[in-house]
Amino acid sequence: MGEIRNSNQDDDFHPAPQWLTVSYVENILRQYKKDENLNVNDLSIKPATAKGDNYASIMTRIKVDYLRSGAKVPETEFFIVKTTYENDPFISSIFASYQASTTEMVMYDKILPKLTVLLEDTDQSEKIFAKTLHVDYEHSAIIFEDLAVSQYIIGDRLTGFDLEYTKLTLRKLAKMHAAAAVLNERQPGFLTKLDHGIFNRHSRGFSPMFESYMEMAAQFAGECPELGNVYEEKLKRLQKLIMEYTERVYDPQPGDFNTLTHGDLWVNNIMLRPKTEHNPLDMLLIDFQFSAWASPAVDLHYFFSTSLQPEVRITQQDALIQYYHGILVDTLRALDFAGYIPTLRQLWLQLEKGKFMAVAVSLTSQAIMLNDQNADADFNALMLDDERSRNFKKTTYNNKKLREILKHWLPIYNQCGLLDVQD
Repeated sequence: MGEIRNSNQDDDFHPAPQWLTVSYVENILRQYKKDENLNVNDLSIKPATAKGDNYASIMTRIKVDYLRSGAKVPETEFFIVKTTYENDPFISSIFASYQASTTEMVMYDKILPKLTVLLEDTDQSEKIFAKTLHVDYEHSAIIFEDLAVSQYIIGDRLTGFDLEYTKLTLRKLAKMHAAAAVLNERQPGFLTKLDHGIFNRHSRGFSPMFESYMEMAAQFAGECPELGNVYEEKLKRLQKLIMEYTERVYDPQPGDFNTLTHGDLWVNNIMLRPKTEHNPLDMLLIDFQFSAWASPAVDLHYFFSTSLQPEVRITQQDALIQYYHGILVDTLRALDFAGYIPTLRQLWLQLEKGKFMAVAVSLTSQAIMLNDQNADADFNALMLDDERSRNFKKTTYNNKKLREILKHWLPIYNQCGLLDVQD
């Protein structure tokens, strides 16, 4: 039996799970490699999530040295073990109400591999997701390839994506959306049961965060000379309606094109591989805790409103929707999809119908994602209504970049009637 070595076991990092042993990894590798006599010689464990980095999960890096049966030369592979962080009952109960951990395990175990296989048989084939090694429902854990070994990195959330990165993301997203529509056509009901997105009809656990950020947006508008009291009053009226109006975007409409959305598509949930002499530019989608069957408007408005460089969003959004649509249609046809394929105009109308998603995300999530002041940046600061929490939210709304973006987009939303109370 091989040995186990631990590193980075200090107070700043979450400790690795106790059940992550040599025998545990050996059994999983034997199944994955289809080799009952495979032996793990060495297991190196390195916690990858510092305390405060992530409130929903813990990442652990493992390096495995193993010997296949009959082989004389050992092999080495690197994996990530993702486990839920349930140390705080308050956080745990909210995420449980969204079925976040269960959704992601089902995605990596049952769905993403099937989407990959579907695409492999077409001329649209390319890698979109990390490869799943094992999903452990007992320990609520997912083991997948360590993308850092292949030089994948997370982009800069404070800068946002340029046009090239944006188009690459939309290409992969369109292929995921197309493959999911086809999978659900071939296995009816398989994906439609996933209905616990960030906005859904089962839980409003996040409503304190979204409603309090709408209040911050109203205060900002009232203090901003370019906006003023009219905007402040409109945003105050929307404060208690933000959950309902955004949930409507998620409600699958008969006659529309619906698919499995990523549900939380922004810079930090996209792994980038910069272009080098030996490798082309690439990206992969990660983190599927909030995937849900819905309109593609969910992913497109969320991504556009959180992750693009301001100039790209302002000048290129129409062209980017056309680009996404072209890839979507080509992939649906390559997969012999027999269902409804929207024309570009029909997709535009669907996105227009779901445009409140852009309002909600621009005024709330974007403030959190552009925050560059990390003191007090934790889940409790987002969810509670105490002095510390209110101060943190004020700090995020003092962000100059956020203010400039909102000064541009709020008048556009207002002209579209998106800031008015609807029936």
